[in-house]
Amino acid sequence: MNNQKWALLSFEGRMRRRDYWLYSVPVLIMVLSTFFYQGGNVVLDALALAISLFAIYASIALNIKRLKDRNKSPWWIIVTFLPLVGPIFALVELGILDGTPGPNQFGPDPKGRGQKPGSGGGDDVHQDEKKDTAVFEG
Repeated sequence: MNNQKWALLSFEGRMRRRDYWLYSVPVLIMVLSTFFYQGGNVVLDALALAISLFAIYASIALNIKRLKDRNKSPWWIIVTFLPLVGPIFALVELGILDGTPGPNQFGPDPKGRGQKPGSGGGDDVHQDEKKDTAVFEG
């Protein structure tokens, strides 16, 4: 599975803040584009629905990976759906606070902190699949 598929479709692993934001902003733009769509064309209505469903799924996948990076159960995703509290929780917990340094119960640190080189974390995560969580590094 390539980096984009893993980031947007998989619930496995941990995701660092930078990658969370780099994927979340385009997903938010997709949601906003369908939010302002007025309707009236069956084909465009179906496309708007498909985009919305994909964006919801991708947002849940991104949020779960960030929760895991914060060493929280994926069930904490429920808090993000609460009015008023949810967006604040998501902004602070998922978008601002740093992940757990080193490995946690959900896998190795995507930043590679607290690990020996070649131990399966950070920049060498899933090298056999040519994938790591630091998607946008140069």
